[in-house]
Amino acid sequence: MAYAVEWIRQQRETVLDSMGLSINSHKCGRCLVVNVRGNVGADTAELLDAELRGTLTRDLLLIAVNLTEATLADATVLDVLTGMHHRAFVAGKVFMVVEPDPQAYETMRDNGLHRSLLVFATVADFNTWNGTPSTEPDGGCPHVPMSPSRHASRDAAVR
Repeated sequence: MAYAVEWIRQQRETVLDSMGLSINSHKCGRCLVVNVRGNVGADTAELLDAELRGTLTRDLLLIAVNLTEATLADATVLDVLTGMHHRAFVAGKVFMVVEPDPQAYETMRDNGLHRSLLVFATVADFNTWNGTPSTEPDGGCPHVPMSPSRHASRDAAVR
């Protein structure tokens, strides 16, 4: 029973707007993983920012935002991620981005954000870094859909 209570305490999902933006967080290895699902743009960036700021009060020093199921509509999201990186640094924590959509990933590389912000192109890359193998029964961390990666063509070329 104590395990179930701990699991419920660690799992939190918040539906932030009528457009279907939802966020949940859970502990994964040594990180707090924040899963974002839905369309994130100028109209929802403040909501995302508030939720990410809330993670700074948690005990874990490593915070990863999983964008596998998120669509980044415009550059305001990059401002939120960069701002969170700076706030985490000031708080003595590390903020990471996991699997942004390909266009956002390229923008981060073009703008040099990848040099100061730790960005993992795929969930598999993050799992390797975090020491959470994807062979675990739950598919590894962070929790992601069973649909193919949005990087499927690139992943196939690597194999």
